[in-house]
Amino acid sequence: MGKIGFIERLSIKKQLISTFILIMLLSLVLTAVTYIVGFWWLTSSSWFNPANHYEQKIPAIAAYSRTLGEAVLDPASRPKLEEKIPGEGIKYQVMDAGGKALYGTLTGPVFKQKGDLVQRLNTSFSRQPSIGFGGVITKIVPVTSSSGELRGAIALEYKLEVTSNGGPGSADILKFALNICFLAAPFIYIALFTYIFAARFGRRISRPVHELIDASERIRRQDLDFTITYKAANELGLLTDSFEKMRAALKDSLLREWKLEQERRDMMEAIAHDLRTPMTIIQGNVEMLTDTAGVIPRDKLEDRLRVVEGNIQRVNRLIQDIQVASEKDMEYFPLYVKETDVAEFAGAKEREIRYLCAGKQIRLEYTVTDERPEPYPVYMDVQRVGQVLDNVITNSLRYVPEKGSLSVSLTIREKDIRYEICDTGPGFNEADIPNLFRKFYKGDKGQTGLGLYTARVICDKHGGGIQASNRPEGGACITFTVRTDMHNPETGQ
Repeated sequence: MGKIGFIERLSIKKQLISTFILIMLLSLVLTAVTYIVGFWWLTSSSWFNPANHYEQKIPAIAAYSRTLGEAVLDPASRPKLEEKIPGEGIKYQVMDAGGKALYGTLTGPVFKQKGDLVQRLNTSFSRQPSIGFGGVITKIVPVTSSSGELRGAIALEYKLEVTSNGGPGSADILKFALNICFLAAPFIYIALFTYIFAARFGRRISRPVHELIDASERIRRQDLDFTITYKAANELGLLTDSFEKMRAALKDSLLREWKLEQERRDMMEAIAHDLRTPMTIIQGNVEMLTDTAGVIPRDKLEDRLRVVEGNIQRVNRLIQDIQVASEKDMEYFPLYVKETDVAEFAGAKEREIRYLCAGKQIRLEYTVTDERPEPYPVYMDVQRVGQVLDNVITNSLRYVPEKGSLSVSLTIREKDIRYEICDTGPGFNEADIPNLFRKFYKGDKGQTGLGLYTARVICDKHGGGIQASNRPEGGACITFTVRTDMHNPETGQ
């Protein structure tokens, strides 16, 4: 959008004030320049006479009148006198010693009282005001006898202003034109600069306004991947900044909502994935009990029924997870930690795993090692830890060839339990190992890794961890730990 200028960073009020001051200052400067250039051109141009043009002719006229002496008072001397006096620029009046007009182009009495003539001899004065530039000046030239006695006077009236060299009437036209130009100059400049700066001010205002309009339109189209770039410490800048914060907050809110919805779908898929194992175990045991009805020993019947009962509980727990998924994200996984008989838990899981291995004729090696110096109580969420073990086992059985082998090793320690599950399958691709527990990671064989992702989340919430590796002799290994020394692993209490 371009860089923001200094004035644009100011508040709207300061922008208006500074713009007004700039308009007036530039108008005054250019008006002064116009006057200076105009006067210089008027005085140097051959089209015009300078303001003192007629004033410079007065000494010659006065000298000529002195050569005529008293004869200038005779109207018969008028033609000779007017040869020296410019008819257009200077008006004159010949008067006697009492101030009475004898003849001339200047009409009306020059003096109101007789004594005024003597006082004004050889002086210049303004007899009437002039509109516009310059003024009307009257010069009194005395007329004396040969003995030096005052006989009368000549009043010469001229205008101290620039005049035209044109024909009759051109001086008035020029005077009017000059008055208009010089008087109108400041207003012309004010109007010109007001238009220029108003246009620039309008562009400064329209830039953030158009950006906000465009942003509103993009939000209406549900497009939030943009940034409002206008930044200024003024009212418009505060408005755009507030709009940008609103856009960012709206984007974050929608992203959280979209992520939550995705997590819900993920959790439903994870639950569907985890439901397969207990349902397979239940179905297999029910079929076996049906086929051996009446001949199976009571103790084996009770073992099978306990397996079925345990897996029905797991199914009920997963159904509860479906309810959770309608409100919480996938990583919520509420834990129900209680004191657990780890030996009983290990035995029940062994029976389930042996049943799953028997279907594929896979040899199972299941070992339990208790390294506790004394039988400390074990606290864990039995269903969740069993879910981790099921996910790892089913993932291994998917790749272990028929008549292969699977080893499950449980180590009970002072503060945690450790499971290590190894198989004789093809193992992991080394490039996939760092990403196996990522959600929806597609490895070399196309698996989504959702079960392993769920296992990682459960281990993390138990304060433990999970790792994957390959056996040197071939096959894959998954190792996970779960802390068992906390009543509530989520709070540490």
